[in-house]
Amino acid sequence: MAIQSTGSTPDGHVSPGWTGARLAFYAPFAVFVVHTLEEMPGFASWVSSHFAHLTTEKFAVSHIPLILLVLLSSWRASRPKASTGWVVMATAFQWQFAVNAVFHLGTGVTFGEYSPGMVTAATVALPATGFYLVWLRRHRHLTNGQFAGALLLGTAIAGAAIGVLFLG
Repeated sequence: MAIQSTGSTPDGHVSPGWTGARLAFYAPFAVFVVHTLEEMPGFASWVSSHFAHLTTEKFAVSHIPLILLVLLSSWRASRPKASTGWVVMATAFQWQFAVNAVFHLGTGVTFGEYSPGMVTAATVALPATGFYLVWLRRHRHLTNGQFAGALLLGTAIAGAAIGVLFLG
């Protein structure tokens, strides 16, 4: 059973259609753009010195379709009567940014140096994920099973993104 994505009024009643609070679905897109802007200048060089060779051009080109996919997911999830699949995708993307943040902070500690992306990981991705997940649950946009599935999918996406760093 799909739960219809709608807003709710302060007294807890579900209201159909667009509400300003639905802007929360754009959190994954906003986090991705800000995080990528921090990573862009030095991430490829950093990855090349710790994992496998990566050029800034390859990093940038690979991120363009990913950013567009996250934007599409955010937009579709934010629409009135959004399909549950889009809400799951937006949630998975937001969760993967939390997992990605743990990667950045963990590698920063492990290597004893700045991991490009760790500032936005700590100050943007983790707080935004906390906000988003609390908001999502409060407004009951997903069932418990759908929510768990979104977290599993987001973990798999993050694992794949981290795994790519080991490929030359």
